[in-house]
Amino acid sequence: MEGGVANDNAERPDELKMWLAVRTDIEMSKGKLAVQAMHAAGWLHLLAFNDFPELMQAYMGQATPKICVKAKNLAALERIEREAVAAGIPCYTVADAGRSEVEPGTKTVCMFGPAYRKDLPKYLRELNMLKDAAPDGDRRGSDEAGA
Repeated sequence: MEGGVANDNAERPDELKMWLAVRTDIEMSKGKLAVQAMHAAGWLHLLAFNDFPELMQAYMGQATPKICVKAKNLAALERIEREAVAAGIPCYTVADAGRSEVEPGTKTVCMFGPAYRKDLPKYLRELNMLKDAAPDGDRRGSDEAGA
């Protein structure tokens, strides 16, 4: 990792990957975060197989790597979604139903890919890896830069 930026490209620059961007300004239990990731992955796979079948076949033929990155707030999560859409990269943002920990309609995570890291817009390439599911004010396992 260089300067806190996810350097997931170091060993395999030609590998298709997916990224999960997680909001760090809202509190979610580890279980809630896991479920949000499952929603995002499930829907993104369905949508991408429908809209980008060749890309998904190539991705599924590899190790199917996924990288978890930080979105420091709603604005950052929405920018991630906009940047992915503008670049033609499949993405899916979860708006929670509000049955347990967050208010209905709260956008919690955005998953995008598969894509080659080199093809990501600069903003997406420079997202910081999420090392702990702690809220933004709790810096355990994270750097100060944020996404």
